[in-house]
Amino acid sequence: AGGAAAASNAQASAAPPAPHNTTSHVGGTRSERVARATIAIFREHRDHGARLAAVSALFLGERYQLSPLGEGEDGAVDTDPVVRYDAFDCVTYVEEVMALSWYPTPRQSTRQLQQVRYAHGEISYAHRNHIMMAQWIPQNIAAGFVRDITAQVAPQKVRQARLKLDQAAFESTQGRALVLSPQQRPVGEYTLPIVPLKHMPRVIHRIPHGTIVTTIRAARPAVPYRASHLGLVVVRDNKRFIRHAHAPSARVIEQPLTQFVLRAQRFRKWPVSGFNLLSIAAEPPILAAPHKD
Repeated sequence: AGGAAAASNAQASAAPPAPHNTTSHVGGTRSERVARATIAIFREHRDHGARLAAVSALFLGERYQLSPLGEGEDGAVDTDPVVRYDAFDCVTYVEEVMALSWYPTPRQSTRQLQQVRYAHGEISYAHRNHIMMAQWIPQNIAAGFVRDITAQVAPQKVRQARLKLDQAAFESTQGRALVLSPQQRPVGEYTLPIVPLKHMPRVIHRIPHGTIVTTIRAARPAVPYRASHLGLVVVRDNKRFIRHAHAPSARVIEQPLTQFVLRAQRFRKWPVSGFNLLSIAAEPPILAAPHKD
């Protein structure tokens, strides 16, 4: 189960493994349909932004499932499949759309997916990018897969969100759910630029097509994460929409970005501090092939 949950949701990783759906594995019927669709998309669209829009549309309406991906049947902690196209959470939806927008075939895109999900592409639970602020975002920036554009979109409005991770944070209920040993925990202090929630409505029109929007919540004692959600911005007729795997709707949806931001203003128990904005690389750097431990 993990992929997203810890990285996502953001982040309570070790949900029970999902039932395996044989049609969702690479080589299965669903995978073949996705492959045919993405190959057609690549033939029609040379522009990466157009491919992002077309690929992300393929999965609209698919069901939401928290943490649907893992390390496969041989995984030490999480035996969910390494790729599937029939269920998503907010992180795995973005990850799989990224990979399929870069490479059209399941073999190529699955290899690239693991480079996004794991440090150095090493397919093991310990190397998974569990925590957005501490792992997923900085490691994917370092790999060249994404670029932070928060300050570019909202100059002079940007603030720094801070996350302090010590061993005590991982001994909390939420921390223990990540199932990380003391040696595997990303202990340290992390910062991330955000557009504060109150300023977001005034800069929405500046957010480019294909931007990853990550929701950052208020820091809470002993909770080892602040990111709670992410989605992909699509610009159509000069209007901005966000596509995301949405738990309350139980499926992947598209909604106006303004509506998404206005809803964030209503959260009281765990207030939203703001949003981080990432641009996806048009072409991924060539990295070493991922491998299992």
